[in-house]
Amino acid sequence: MVAMNQDVADTVLAVRCGVCSANHVIFIKMHDYIEWKNGAGFIQDLMPYLSDSERELLISKTCGDCFDRMFPVDNSDSL
Repeated sequence: MVAMNQDVADTVLAVRCGVCSANHVIFIKMHDYIEWKNGAGFIQDLMPYLSDSERELLISKTCGDCFDRMFPVDNSDSL
């Protein structure tokens, strides 16, 4: 059983990464999700309670691990 804070989420979404096929569970407010899908605002403004990785998974169907492998952080000093 998964405990869920009702102040934060009222719906559970199962999302599969399109790159690695891993299944992920995201807790959202359905009203916020519908607003985002209808173009009422940016996902980061409508669902600030989600992590960057969770929002990216909703936007592009790419999980955080796959995103990080595809776009590694360049820590070299180029100055």
